Amino acid sequence: MRMTRLAFGLLAGLVPLAAQSPEPDLKQQLKDLKAQVTALEEKAKEQEKALTKVETRTAQNAIAWGGDLRTRFDSQQWHFKPYQQFQGFVQTPAGAPWPYPFYPVTASVPAQDWDNSVQWSTRLRLRMTININEHAKIMGRLTMYKVHGGADVPIFNGNPSTVANSFNSGKVPTNDVLHVERASFVYDWPELGVLSIGRQNTSDGPPMEVREATERQATPQALAVNAMVDGIGWKFHLDKMGLPEHTLLGLCYGIGYESGFGGGGAVKANAVVAGFNFSNATMANPGNVTQVVRPVGPLKDSTVLGAMFDMPLLFEAFGAVHAANFYLGYNRFGNMTDIPFGSLQNFPVPPMPGMGGMPGVQMVTATNNLGDMDQWTATWKHKVGDTFTYFASFGYIKSHPNGKESQYGAYWNMPAGMGGPDTQLTGFGGLLGDPKASHTATAYYAGLRWDPTEAWGFGLEFNHGSPRWFTYSPATGEATEKLSTRGDVIEAYAAWQFTKNVILKLGYQDFSYTHAFSGWHIAPTPMQGTFEDAYDLSKNPMLQYASPASIKNTYLSLEVRF
Repeated sequence: MRMTRLAFGLLAGLVPLAAQSPEPDLKQQLKDLKAQVTALEEKAKEQEKALTKVETRTAQNAIAWGGDLRTRFDSQQWHFKPYQQFQGFVQTPAGAPWPYPFYPVTASVPAQDWDNSVQWSTRLRLRMTININEHAKIMGRLTMYKVHGGADVPIFNGNPSTVANSFNSGKVPTNDVLHVERASFVYDWPELGVLSIGRQNTSDGPPMEVREATERQATPQALAVNAMVDGIGWKFHLDKMGLPEHTLLGLCYGIGYESGFGGGGAVKANAVVAGFNFSNATMANPGNVTQVVRPVGPLKDSTVLGAMFDMPLLFEAFGAVHAANFYLGYNRFGNMTDIPFGSLQNFPVPPMPGMGGMPGVQMVTATNNLGDMDQWTATWKHKVGDTFTYFASFGYIKSHPNGKESQYGAYWNMPAGMGGPDTQLTGFGGLLGDPKASHTATAYYAGLRWDPTEAWGFGLEFNHGSPRWFTYSPATGEATEKLSTRGDVIEAYAAWQFTKNVILKLGYQDFSYTHAFSGWHIAPTPMQGTFEDAYDLSKNPMLQYASPASIKNTYLSLEVRF
C-alpha cells in the first residue's frame, strides 16, 4: 500500500536524527510516528472503500434496464378447404393421357377443422442501454418466448415461422433461453449522423407501436422487415438542411445468409438430402423410392441493402395538436436463398424414404441462390391530440430470379436429352413461384386506435396481401404472422391499463387466406396453369402440405412493463 511505503520513507528520514537525539526521545518519536502512520493507513482504507462504492454506483447507473413480461392465452380454430396432397410420382400407366414417363400421385384431402382452444405462452424481454459517453452507447434486448408445455423445436405447419433460425429466434416460441434480439453499438455525431453496428433494431417497427401503445421500436417498417438482422447502419440528420427536426435519411447493409465457414454449411461446398427419386415407383409399388443427395454450393452470401427516409411533423390545427410521421423505405435483397439454416420438426422432405414427413428434430439449410428482390414500403401515421391515432402502410415487391430453384423436391431419371439422372420435377420452387420470369406483388395495412381515457384503448386493424405477396417478416411474437398473409386479416382489440404499467388486452383476429404459401418467397412452379389458379385455395389445389383457408384467433394477454 502507498501509505506503508510512506511510513518507511519517514523512518528512513529519521535515521540521522537518531545519532543526535537521546535514546528515550528517539523511542518516543518512533512511537508517535507509528501511530501517525497507522492513522493514515486507516484513513486511506476508508477513502478506498468510499471510492469503490462511488465507482460501482457509477457503473450501475450507466446501465439503464427496462422491459416487459407478457403472459398470453390464445384460442385458435383453423379451417382447411379440400386439396390434393402431393405424394410423389409413379410410371405413367399405359394409355394414360399424360405426355411424360412419370405421373403425379395425389390423395384427396377433404375439408378439415383443426382446433387449439387452449394455448398459454410467456414472453420476457429485457431491454438495456449502456451509456459509454455523451455520444456513444450500447443498445440491446434479450427475449425469452415459450409456449407452456411446448417443444424446444417448432412443429413445421407450412408457415416459415415454424422453422427456427437466427432471423426469428426471439419471435418464435421455443424454450426458456434468453435470445439476443438486439445488440448494437451506436455512436452519434451531432453534426453528421448516427452509426450503428451489430444486431440492428429491425423488429416491431412502425406502425406496430400503435397497437402496443409504445414508442417506435425499430427502424424498418413492419410491412417490410420484422426479423433479426445483423449489419451496419448510418442515419444522416436532415434537420440541419432545414427539414423538420429529427428528420433522418438512413442507409444499412446486412447479411441474411452466411454461406462460408460458420454459416449454414460447414464449408462452401456441401451436400444435403434434397428429396426422393420416384423412377422405380409404380402403382403397385409406390414406395419404391430412393433418396437423392445433391451437392450444395458454392453459394453466395445473401445480403440486404436498404435505405429509409423518416420525417416527423408536429403542428396545431382545428384546436388540437397533431403529431405525424411519414416513412419511406427501400430494400434490395441480394442472392436470396431458398431456406435459411435452421431446425424444425416434420419437414416435408423427411430424412428417409416415405413422403409425408418424419417427426423428429431436423436441420435444414439453403441449397441455391435464387435471385434478387426489390421492396418498397411507405407508411403514414397521424396522432390527433392525445386520444386518436390512425395509420396506413403500403408495400410493393418485384422479383429478379436467376433461373434456379430450391433443390428440395421430387426427382426422376429422365433420358439423356431431357435432363438425365436425378432430374428435378417439382419442389420448393423459385422466387415467387417462377424461377425465370419477374413478378410483382402488393400489400396494404391500415388501422386506428382510440384512447378515450388513460386506462382504456380500443383498436381496429386490417391488412391485405396479393397472391404472391412476401414480406421479410418470418414471425411477430404472436401465434400467427399476419402481415405476410396472402388474403385478408381483421383484428380488433381492447386494452385496459388497470394499474400503472400493467395492461390487460383482449383481442380477436380473423385470417382469410386466398392462396397457399403465405410468408414464403418461394413456391413450386405449377405443373399446369397459372400460379394464381394453381394455388387458389378455393380450387382444390395440389399441395405438398396443408395450407389453412382461415384462422380465427381469440387472445387475452397480461403485460407488465418495467
